[in-house]
Amino acid sequence: MGAIIGSLYASGYSGKQLDSIFYATDFDKIISDDIPRRAETFYERKDRERYAVTLPFKDFQVSLPSSLSKGQNIYNFLSKLMGPVNQIDDFSKLPIPFFCIATNIVTGEEVVLDKGSLPKAVNASGALPSLFAPVQIDNMLLIDGGVIDNYPIEKLREKGMDIIIGVDVQDDKKEEEELQNALDILSQINNFRTISDMEIKRPKTDIYIQPDIEQFTVISFDEGQAIITKGKEASLQKIDDLLKVATGYKRPDLKNIASDSLYLTRIEIKGNKQYSRAFISGRFKLNAPEMIAYDDISNGINNLQATNNFKKINYSLVPELLGYALEIEVVESDVRNYLRLGIHYDELLRSSALINLSRKGVLVSNDVISADVIVGDNIRYNLDYYIDKGRYWSIGVNSNYVQFDQDIQADFVADVDNTNLGVNSIEVKYKDWTNQVFMRSRFNKNLYLTAGLEFKYLDIFTSTISDPNRPNEDLTFDDSLYTSLYGEILVDSMDNMFFPNEGWRINGDFHVYLANSEQQENFSSFSIAQLQVQRAFSFDKLSFIGDAQVGIAIGNPANSSLDFFLGGYGSRPINNFVSFYGYDFVSISGDTMIKFGITADYEIFKKNHINFTANYANVDDELFEQDDWFSQARYTGYAIGYGIETFLGPIEIKYSFSPQLDDDQFFVSLGYRF
Repeated sequence: MGAIIGSLYASGYSGKQLDSIFYATDFDKIISDDIPRRAETFYERKDRERYAVTLPFKDFQVSLPSSLSKGQNIYNFLSKLMGPVNQIDDFSKLPIPFFCIATNIVTGEEVVLDKGSLPKAVNASGALPSLFAPVQIDNMLLIDGGVIDNYPIEKLREKGMDIIIGVDVQDDKKEEEELQNALDILSQINNFRTISDMEIKRPKTDIYIQPDIEQFTVISFDEGQAIITKGKEASLQKIDDLLKVATGYKRPDLKNIASDSLYLTRIEIKGNKQYSRAFISGRFKLNAPEMIAYDDISNGINNLQATNNFKKINYSLVPELLGYALEIEVVESDVRNYLRLGIHYDELLRSSALINLSRKGVLVSNDVISADVIVGDNIRYNLDYYIDKGRYWSIGVNSNYVQFDQDIQADFVADVDNTNLGVNSIEVKYKDWTNQVFMRSRFNKNLYLTAGLEFKYLDIFTSTISDPNRPNEDLTFDDSLYTSLYGEILVDSMDNMFFPNEGWRINGDFHVYLANSEQQENFSSFSIAQLQVQRAFSFDKLSFIGDAQVGIAIGNPANSSLDFFLGGYGSRPINNFVSFYGYDFVSISGDTMIKFGITADYEIFKKNHINFTANYANVDDELFEQDDWFSQARYTGYAIGYGIETFLGPIEIKYSFSPQLDDDQFFVSLGYRF
């Protein structure tokens, strides 16, 4: 952090400007390499919202990442702020001369960085081991300079500095009762040398400032204001000494091009071997020559970073006669295989653990094969293979199997299937095996069109009672293979899939069913169409999400298996199952439905939400043939919930009720849905 503050101050930012910058910056997002959802493609969003843990897998060995963060967002953050001095490659020529210290992780030697790319040098100097990835400069692999020299006063003297103001943020040695875990012990061992060094370096400092930061750690970024306050308090104790050495230096005006437009004359790409220039420039979505906003560069970096094809993406703007040349230097990742893990619980599919193996570049450079095996209360699988061609038509295949058991009221089954069961409730076993071949195209970053061929096998039966016509066999509701053509449209600009603050999501689906294995010659083609529109907007921490959904069967479906079934919350999408508060899973059905809902979500503190939802629906066979289909909601439900955003995915609990029912419902959903 010292290198970041020092370099920005040397670049011309004032203390007040730095205070404003750090107050407005979400360091959690920067440290975690958080990528805006809008930068991701359909497949990248699908992966992020499905898997909790992703590990590199190479030569049949799973390895841990070299760090928690690539440091890419730190580099982007610095590059934007240092735009005004981007053309200066000799740090002694900055408004205030500057250098920083890094450590060569291979040799253990100290490295002085005083020339080259300023953002890259500062990124290397602040690359805390295990937190940020090492940075390569001039064939050296560099990490935080504090590993070797946390207080480089000798280097300042060598540079000819006559007055040195030093701020000591070194931890003191912990007492025995404070050494509670392995991290405390490792930190104590690492501090032995630096604490001893400070005994020698402290007297060499002309003005020595030591803030009281005992309660903070090197990663207490979310407590920035409290740390700044501690620094201010310690500095005020030395205010007389500081005023004596004040020189009256007038900092030159800082022209911050980070928020301005600039004319891009050309784009140069270096370091690419596996991925073509066309692929990189296509994801970057910039052309030259043209006028661009500086934020367009940051967005382009996010688009490239979202692919996970690159270890690092460096860039610089080089001044030219008519504008700026954008030089992009990529470091490609050599990882092609990934092991991914996830866990989930909901009231329908119940406990699940997911193991995924994925490989990139199987047949061509931009293809992916991905296999999920899901174990738990209901064994399932999902297999994907696709070639992602971006704006061109991509091709893919998908095969997935899902099964579950659900207790259903017998009178509900009688209404749906015209079967008199003679019992109060039954356990229905539901199995779905779906295989698809499809083409998909992205027309812009948020609009996708899909067309494909689908083969769906449904096996729905109960063992609670036997078939009246075959007393020794289970009662079967469906046991057939459906063949269909389908098309989908997806517009998705939501900033968060589970707790959105802004954006639209429009999802339309149209299936034309051409054949049924059980009916064959007696089968009549039918179609099912559905459309869901969601809109999110917010006022500070209060968000509102509107939801409207309509579905209709056109023609005469073979049976009720593909009807719309409403009820429940928290499970992954399955056929025409629709979540609906107030009712348990598979409680309402019909071949036509219309549903509306509104949710108010308040983020009470970071990543913790309370919310209230009201939903209303009309569902029936041939609903739109009835006069009162829109005049009054036949089904209503409400829910009060609490949700937490975690690395496992959202953890949610909902208390749900309906005025039409005596029984209330609790829905629990843990982790990403798969």
